[in-house]
Amino acid sequence: MDWTILCFNGATFITALYLLEHGASKFIASTASLSTRIGVSETLVALLTAGAEWEELVVIVAALAQHRPSLALGNAVGASVSNILGAFGLGLLFQSGVAVYDRSARIYAAILFGVTSVVLVAALAHRLGRIFGGVAVVAFGLYIASVGWYIYKGVLAAPEDSDSDSDSDGEEERVEASREEERNERRRLLVDGDAEAVGDETLSQQSSGVEIARRRQRSLAAQIGGVLVGLIALSVAGYVTSTSAGNLADALHIPDSVFGATILAFVTTLPENLVAVLSGFRGHSGIMVANTAGSNIFLLTLCFGVILLATGENLEVGRGQVFGLVVTWASTAAFAIIVLCGGRRWMGIILIVVYIGYLVSMFVYFGGIDDL
Repeated sequence: MDWTILCFNGATFITALYLLEHGASKFIASTASLSTRIGVSETLVALLTAGAEWEELVVIVAALAQHRPSLALGNAVGASVSNILGAFGLGLLFQSGVAVYDRSARIYAAILFGVTSVVLVAALAHRLGRIFGGVAVVAFGLYIASVGWYIYKGVLAAPEDSDSDSDSDGEEERVEASREEERNERRRLLVDGDAEAVGDETLSQQSSGVEIARRRQRSLAAQIGGVLVGLIALSVAGYVTSTSAGNLADALHIPDSVFGATILAFVTTLPENLVAVLSGFRGHSGIMVANTAGSNIFLLTLCFGVILLATGENLEVGRGQVFGLVVTWASTAAFAIIVLCGGRRWMGIILIVVYIGYLVSMFVYFGGIDDL
């Protein structure tokens, strides 16, 4: 084993993950701000930015571009397991008392269980191909449209942002500060106009209006630039992350599917773990459910669909990946039961212990199998 190559790829992997998470946060915050500015539905923005695993999708696309479909599929399956057993389990562990979930949480849990069941049945029946991939992508579109409609009608509660919670707060503060600055500028221009030309109120108001318009144009350009910067950061980080992950897997002699389902999936879902801990500690149990369900629906429809459309019938789903899908289905069933019966701390402990067992099992039973 060449330790120089191993350390270099490890450092590159960690650096790329940092850029990946910050790029995703920048992209989501800027997209939400820009969408609000140009009048796009807040419901649509919430569904596309909150609880969505955009960084996972970027890594998956990059892995597919490098002809490593096992790494892409393993990452999607492993992230689905991590979101429930890891992130949701931590949220339960840090909550106080018994969490009682509302109707929206139950609906989200039911949708996720249905999606997970369909994916598992298709995998066991060897029906994962381009047709199923196309259906999965269409299903994601229908999910966005239907849930968005019901949120608009007030039936469901929209999920909150899981990747940029603090960035969203900062964005709101910046918007408010910009508005306050705009008001001060308007007052200053009016005062300056009165001082320079007493009685010329019309000219002062016109100058103020022109300055405000320029500020708005600059603000819009900055928001568009933020979206582009976030997108570029995501693309570069996704490519570097998938490349370094593949190199690490080769250097450590770990199959792509196992590395993607364990190490890569764990580190890319760290933001969800943090948000789950904060949500549980603050008593926001509904946020945990909506974000967990939304993230996994995103992974099992859009991300799975992209993988299958890119690989088609050439994708080999081996024993390790089937095992991961079975664990995903079982954890989703447990997730739905917890939502129906109420969440308690001891349930979180069980979920975390099971997740540790899942990681150990992947390495022990499938870590040395090349054909997964």
